[in-house]
Amino acid sequence: MSRRFRPGWAVAVALALFAASAPAQPDDLAKAIATLKGVTKEGAANDAAGPAWKAVVDAGAPALLPTLRAVDDANPTAANWLLTAAGAIAERHRKDKGTFSPELDSIPLDAKYAPSARRFAYELAVLQTPSLANTLLPKLLDSPEPNLRREAIAHGVKLAGLVASGSGEAEKAAYRRLFALTREKEQAEELAKALAAFGEKANVTEHFAFITHVRLVGPFHSEKGKALTLAYPPETTPAAAEYDGKEGKVTWQAQATADKYGKFDLNETVGRLKNACVYARATVHADKATPAEIRVGSPNAVAIYLNGKKLFGREEYHHGDQMDYHVGKGVLTAGENTIVVKVCQNNQTDSWAQRWQFQARVCDATGGPLPGLTQVVDGRKLPLGAITQPEGEK
Repeated sequence: MSRRFRPGWAVAVALALFAASAPAQPDDLAKAIATLKGVTKEGAANDAAGPAWKAVVDAGAPALLPTLRAVDDANPTAANWLLTAAGAIAERHRKDKGTFSPELDSIPLDAKYAPSARRFAYELAVLQTPSLANTLLPKLLDSPEPNLRREAIAHGVKLAGLVASGSGEAEKAAYRRLFALTREKEQAEELAKALAAFGEKANVTEHFAFITHVRLVGPFHSEKGKALTLAYPPETTPAAAEYDGKEGKVTWQAQATADKYGKFDLNETVGRLKNACVYARATVHADKATPAEIRVGSPNAVAIYLNGKKLFGREEYHHGDQMDYHVGKGVLTAGENTIVVKVCQNNQTDSWAQRWQFQARVCDATGGPLPGLTQVVDGRKLPLGAITQPEGEK
């Protein structure tokens, strides 16, 4: 089976890499790795990055593991430099007939390594021993690296279909577990369909923790699509009773969606407006303080606020509305938290630029549901993804 790294790592990995007993790490190698680790998107250390990259690659096989240990996904620019250096080291050894360092096989399971480094190590290890995938993948079902998790769950689906059980209970249990672990929309649909064949309903909306109940206020003016640069009162005083809007006084209106993927269509609820923005407010209750990601899918310009703090903003229109396209990272406090999503429409008249909509969900860093988290709807605590009507709409 032929394997290579995903585009973005840029360097194909060869079929062999000399295993070497790790000598003492040279000072110049340590400095070169530190230089690459310090590269940022803004350009810091960029002038020195080229020579440092070459020094790491020239160090050969002994530099591979130290380079992978240095990868930190929190800085994707530096991670890319380090991973391409690791790939170049492997490529340079493509004609050697040695074996991989045994430590490489354990890296995909080692939490001390960044998720992208774990993926890199997995690809290298399986290049040498394809059968190793059958050993590693069942242990990677909860991997924080999305590609590894997706591949592991796909492997698990194949295995589940081979389970021999007269009642089908073992197969159903396997599908149920895989559904809980998947973070992929297509896999969730596939597993929900498999469970439905056993008469069991899997709730995709709750699985992805979509916000299904909000209060909307607007429209507000957004001349030339610049509303993201204008701080309207709902951003700082989201509990106010009314505001001065684009066409007069506006108040918060309760809205619920029954869409499986939590979509709110603003053309239907607010109107087919141009140069306008709307705010959606939701309240979630956390049993304890916890890091969280608020992920929004929308073809429009979006800003995300948590408890009055802006987490994210992107002035971009009609470039697709895939799930999780916009991500705001913050920390939920214990108790009630106010989430506000600002969604702006511009004045394009093209037929493909008429959508004005959004979906939002609250999850952990892997895209999974957070324990102890509910949405507060008219004083009731409901699961995220629950489909019921607010009291005001009954």
